Amino acid sequence: MLRLQNASMLSLAIAMTMMASPSYAQEDTQETPEKDYQLDTVVVTATKSGATELQTVPLAIQAFSGEELKERNINTVDDLVSTIPGAFEGQRQSVASRSYNLRGAGGSNANGDSPIGYYLDDVPFIVTNFGIAPPVRFLDMERVEVLRGPQGTLYGQGSSGGVFIFHTKDPNLQEVEYAAEAELSQTADASDMNYGISGAVSVPIIKDKLALRVSGGHSRNPGWADAYYGPFDGTPDEEDVNEAKNDDIRLVALYRPTDNITLRGQYWHFQPRQDFTGFTASVKPPYFENTAGQQGFSNGDFKLWSFTAEVEFDNFMVTSATSNLEGEFGINIPLSPAGSFSSQFYPKMFAQELRVNSTTPGPLHWIVGASYQDGEGPQANDLTLPAIVINADNNTLTENWALFGEVSYDLFDGKLVPLVGLRTYHDERTFEDDTVSLPTEKDVNTWRLNLSYIPNDNLTMFATASTGFRAGIVQSKVQVESLRLAGVPAEVALQPEESTNYEVGLKWRNSSRTLTVGLNLYQTEYTNLQTSTPGFIDDVDGFSNFGDATTKGLDFEIRWDTPLEGLTLSTVGNINDGEYDSVNQAVQQALPLFTPGSRMVNSIEDTYRFDANYTRDLANDLEGFGNIGFTHTGDRLQANGLTADPYDMVNVTLGVRTGPYEIAFIGTNLGDERGPSFLGTDGPLSGSGPIPRTMGIRVRVLSQ
Repeated sequence: MLRLQNASMLSLAIAMTMMASPSYAQEDTQETPEKDYQLDTVVVTATKSGATELQTVPLAIQAFSGEELKERNINTVDDLVSTIPGAFEGQRQSVASRSYNLRGAGGSNANGDSPIGYYLDDVPFIVTNFGIAPPVRFLDMERVEVLRGPQGTLYGQGSSGGVFIFHTKDPNLQEVEYAAEAELSQTADASDMNYGISGAVSVPIIKDKLALRVSGGHSRNPGWADAYYGPFDGTPDEEDVNEAKNDDIRLVALYRPTDNITLRGQYWHFQPRQDFTGFTASVKPPYFENTAGQQGFSNGDFKLWSFTAEVEFDNFMVTSATSNLEGEFGINIPLSPAGSFSSQFYPKMFAQELRVNSTTPGPLHWIVGASYQDGEGPQANDLTLPAIVINADNNTLTENWALFGEVSYDLFDGKLVPLVGLRTYHDERTFEDDTVSLPTEKDVNTWRLNLSYIPNDNLTMFATASTGFRAGIVQSKVQVESLRLAGVPAEVALQPEESTNYEVGLKWRNSSRTLTVGLNLYQTEYTNLQTSTPGFIDDVDGFSNFGDATTKGLDFEIRWDTPLEGLTLSTVGNINDGEYDSVNQAVQQALPLFTPGSRMVNSIEDTYRFDANYTRDLANDLEGFGNIGFTHTGDRLQANGLTADPYDMVNVTLGVRTGPYEIAFIGTNLGDERGPSFLGTDGPLSGSGPIPRTMGIRVRVLSQ
């Protein structure tokens, strides 16, 4: 299957051209979350066993309330990643296609199944053999939970690096709710203003029984990059070519016929669209000369249907989660006055999970379940030139099932809790094109062992060992040929990647709960690591099982409600050291830079973020609030031997609110940092760094 990096897609087309001439944040409630983020009340549902206080969950986990996301101007997954230790953008095609890495997992970026599991409420967002994140808007978000490290027991093969869970707001069964938001901003180098409007309304149809909620929005960023499609003379032929638009709508129905039955149906439609492509979003150096001004694009259209049913019994709960995802996204790249390269994806995925978990207070806690997925990832790939048309259409089909369970037991009145988890997974995967059908089967067992020590309400310590699994990347035959010519043994389907993580963690807070500290020390061992590998054909890279590697690192989280009323200081960060334990001999011969002991490709050595939040009463019914955030992303070594520079960002939110109304100044990347996070031999490519400095105004109104 044609799963090239963005640079490789372009290079493939160029090469062909030359040869011819891609448990929540609060318990289920109908109340609006408190604006102040209470450290002692946050509960999560990530363990799939009901609501559990964040402090006592023996995992590397973060939770963000919807209000906290707004006050920190976190509106997209890309914004969220800057607040997660060890997370960074791996690849960016456009607003429609972005992928992320966590603690070094996912060195192959978007290609192959995602190394991070993405869940919208209780159902997965999965694109077969292409690991992109959902283009979700955070307008109507209740909270977000992020688990770091392999989560192979409860979440399966798509979670070898971690899991992002997006919990949206439920319809209110008692009363009408509404929210509206408008934003106007200016991006450096853009000649026009950005704008966005969004809103939500919830209406009870039958009080305490049935309610509907509708939310959505529209945004437009006019673009800030320039294009050169004539002989380069230093003057752009066209400005602001990377215009982006994003539309989405969400409809939710919540029905509670009895106190112990909850039925929730949801439809979500995303339409992210962008002119040009993410890796051309740069003014220096010029990319496409002599293309006669053809317009490139990178668009997306995703529809997700889901239905969740929960039935509570005296001692256990049964949950069924069903979803169906269909989408379309891809790129079009101009190559010559009459030529282009197009790669379009048409993923489909049906998913079903059924699980049962105990609800008794203890001492025995358990969860068992089964899941089934049936999906495909068709691609239409075309190279069009005056003298030649090459078609490389293909498809990857997958059908898989899994059985899973976890059990724990409270010892010494819950102070010591051992846990054991196991998942058995069977995947049948087939690659098809016009010449061949290559079926493969894989059976995998993943497990988790955990021992937590909770002597009191303010201290949790744990030690865990867990495993993860990532299906083998499927790549095109052209990539395979390019690698073989470079002396690297290659096949269409790579061997699966497996990981084992050993971790110890600590969560502590003082008796007044004004200071919290979280530390996680981990070592993750990868087998058959899947990594992008330079090929023989100029810039046409493929993927290989590079070898085995080990990452060692430290995550830290500190939050302090200072003595100055309303002022909270926080920091999160990650220090990561990833090295190869062994390198495939053929890979090492072709790429002598990489040997046992050398730095792991596409791993970042350090990330951190500092935040200062301040809230103060200014007058009767008038409250001021603000956030200043500083983010650092370290350098990254790539398979081509180049090292991307580190870069820093400063973001600011300053505003006032009175009653239901709020107005705020928002600023992102105030230093206008342009440091790229991904490099090629010809300049910055995919993930070419943060968007230039953007400043504007946001206005909100919320029901009381």
